[in-house]
Amino acid sequence: MPDQGTLTEASVAHTSPVLAPLYPPPPWKLPGARILRAVFETDKEAVLSNVPPKLTRSSPPYGLVSIEHYADSPIGEFSLAHQFIGCRAGFFVRAFALQSVVDSPVALSALREVWGFPCVPGKVTLAADGKSGSVEGERGVICNLALGGEGEELAPDLVRFDPILTLRLAPSLQEGTTHDLIQLVQVDAEVEAYTARRGKGEVTYPDGSDWSILACRNPISAVSSVVDTELPLARFVMPY
Repeated sequence: MPDQGTLTEASVAHTSPVLAPLYPPPPWKLPGARILRAVFETDKEAVLSNVPPKLTRSSPPYGLVSIEHYADSPIGEFSLAHQFIGCRAGFFVRAFALQSVVDSPVALSALREVWGFPCVPGKVTLAADGKSGSVEGERGVICNLALGGEGEELAPDLVRFDPILTLRLAPSLQEGTTHDLIQLVQVDAEVEAYTARRGKGEVTYPDGSDWSILACRNPISAVSSVVDTELPLARFVMPY
C-alpha cells in the first residue's frame, strides 16, 4: 500500500495557494478610522442588473459611497473607497460591494483575496476634517463626495454601518470555465463611533466615470465619523 499524505484542511494556510502572503490573517483591528459615507437614491435597473439573484432591491433603490482612511492597521496606513448597492438578503438590509479603490498594494491583495472586495488600485483622498473626499482611477477622478455644508453634530451611537456582502472569486485555469469558485461573503464589522456629523451629502461623478453606473438621483444623507472598527472573519460564506 502506498503511503498517503497527512496534510489536513485545518493545516492549510489561510492564504493558500498564495504561500507567501503580503498580509496577516484576519481579523484586522482598525482603530481611529475616519469615514465619510453618503446614501442616495438611484435607478432600479442599475440595482437589479448588478446584484446576485439571492438578493433583492430596496424600495426606493439606493446606493452608497464610502471614503475611508485607516491610519493604524496591521499593514500600515491606507485609504479605501467603496461604491455599494443597498439591498436585502431575505428581510435583512445589506450593502453589496459593487466597486472599490485602494491606495495600498498590500491592502489591494488582502481585500481581494481574503474578503472578496472588488478593488482596483487608485488614489483615495479624505480631507482632514472628514467633510470631503475624492476617488481617482487610472484615468483621473471618478467620484467626488462631500458632507454638504458644515453638517450637524450626530450622537455617535446613532452611526450605523450595514453588513457588507462581497463576491469572492477564484479564477479557472480551464478553457471554457469562468470561475472555479464564486462565493457570496458577508462581512459584519464591529463599529464604535467617537464623533459624527451628518449632512445632506453631495455625490458627483465626472464625465466618463465608471462609478456613474449608480447615478445619484436624490441625496439622502451623509455622515462623517471617527470610529474604531475592523476587518473581521466572514460571518457567512455561501455559494453564489
